[in-house]
Amino acid sequence: MKIVTSDILVIGGGLAGGWAAIKAKELGAEVVVVDKGQVGRSGSSVFAAGSISVCYPEDDHEVWFQEIIERGEYLNDQEWVKIQLNETYPHVMELDTLGKRYGIKVLERGENGEPVRTRTRGHIKTHTTTIHALPMMDTVALRLKELEIPVYHRVMAFDLLTDSEGGVCGSVGFAYRENLFYVFLSKAVIMAASGCGFKAFFLGHKNLTGEGQAMAYEKGVILRNFDQATSNTTARLLDIHGLGRMVGLGGRFLNKDGQEFMWEHEPAVGNRARLPKLTVAMAKEARAGKSPLYLDLRPVKTAGQEMLRDLLPQTFKAFSSLEIDPFAEVMEWIPAFEGSLMHGGGIDIDTGCATNLPGLYAVGDSTCTPEHGTYSIGGLNLAFCLVSGDRAASHAGRYMGEISLCHEKTMIEMAESIIQQAMAPLDRIHGIPSDVLTRKIQKIILPYDVCYLRNQERLKTAIERMVRLRQEEIGKVSANDSHSLVKALEVPAMALVAEMILRSALYRQESRGFNYREDFPLTDNIDWLKWIMVKNVDGEMHVWGEKVPTPYLTPPHEKYEPR
Repeated sequence: MKIVTSDILVIGGGLAGGWAAIKAKELGAEVVVVDKGQVGRSGSSVFAAGSISVCYPEDDHEVWFQEIIERGEYLNDQEWVKIQLNETYPHVMELDTLGKRYGIKVLERGENGEPVRTRTRGHIKTHTTTIHALPMMDTVALRLKELEIPVYHRVMAFDLLTDSEGGVCGSVGFAYRENLFYVFLSKAVIMAASGCGFKAFFLGHKNLTGEGQAMAYEKGVILRNFDQATSNTTARLLDIHGLGRMVGLGGRFLNKDGQEFMWEHEPAVGNRARLPKLTVAMAKEARAGKSPLYLDLRPVKTAGQEMLRDLLPQTFKAFSSLEIDPFAEVMEWIPAFEGSLMHGGGIDIDTGCATNLPGLYAVGDSTCTPEHGTYSIGGLNLAFCLVSGDRAASHAGRYMGEISLCHEKTMIEMAESIIQQAMAPLDRIHGIPSDVLTRKIQKIILPYDVCYLRNQERLKTAIERMVRLRQEEIGKVSANDSHSLVKALEVPAMALVAEMILRSALYRQESRGFNYREDFPLTDNIDWLKWIMVKNVDGEMHVWGEKVPTPYLTPPHEKYEPR
């Protein structure tokens, strides 16, 4: 066991965690970053597919604000939308300037030198700015190094340390290549460890299994928006990303009869539909017997083809591996469940990124991404990473200046107990392998009539199965080395997040965003303009609704077909 102390511990090294660490260090804090993979090459940020929504100073902020709220189906935290519109631009320009200093192109610029802006997924009057994801993360990694911020790569943080009053004092992590446990003691913790993708069929998310959200829940943190568990879509034959850019440049969806079906489901933007509309529409087409479904990139012009190849190197490497020319033939296309990734629910935060637990802050994909509502327009997630990272650094910095480190001896004793429990799978010679349990979790939560076309009966059945799995089988997970121990520690987190998703979806008795209820097919602003909240209360999962504040834009007080 190795002990590391700091003022602020950042768990997760994607864009949100990296930016939080950079900003905290620039404010004078001693910062440590822990990442389950390798900073710059792990997490969701690497696969951002080239889009960041930036409201420029010359843009009409009210137009942006109204579009985000309306496209987010009024579940947005309107204060957060205002904050993000006001604060994103300087951070993006700073990041781009840093990239130039390191000889890296972060933003794509046109012949006039201005950033390239296009309309992608969900946009009607607003735009995304084109950003290069890998160079963006290279820039963050280089800035962390320049500031001499210690980064612990390939260390899985799996539990939080708290004092007698519930304040967060650090975390326990496992360095799986060193076969060594770490105890990180700090005055404040910024959670940036992403959500849970359940190892499902989508590129680059196989190690994002919800430990950050799970460890927060276990300590009594409030979470919200899990009813909006997210899906993207992808090719059936291979695991890729970049759909937003593909449809923004002319890609279109076809059913088995060759019909371009999305205009019927989303007349305003058709193939550039928001993800909730797209995935539900695909499920409806399949149920109507019109599958398989296809993505057709043949209409994309030469300049657009070149841009896609430049922005999506991993995707086109995958195409090449199967000798597919995506601009010459249609590709079979399917929904791909992302769970609490991207915008699928997470830790509830205020406008300073504080949680209800003293000393714990959350940023990026670990949170409920409050600016989005259901899922409004493409590119908001990266913007939120920057803004939330900066705000968390500032507020955590003020908090840590008012307290001292927790008593080291007490924290070490607590950590030793946590480590002993974490090692239990190594003693279960005849236990259940983690991949068997992972597959069982997937079979409960991934079917399309649980993910997309929901009703009370099927959700209740799925909850019963998940509860039984958690009670009877998760505690039997086995491991035989450090690598399989990491996989064993992922399983209870995935099962817990899955149950939060299912219970939240059951609680919302209307259709809004990703939560399409066949038994409640209307959007109901009269009774269900609510955030769905989750909290651990004495070991029981408590779910409730809280009225969404609407200080700036009031939604229609009526029921209507999902828009």
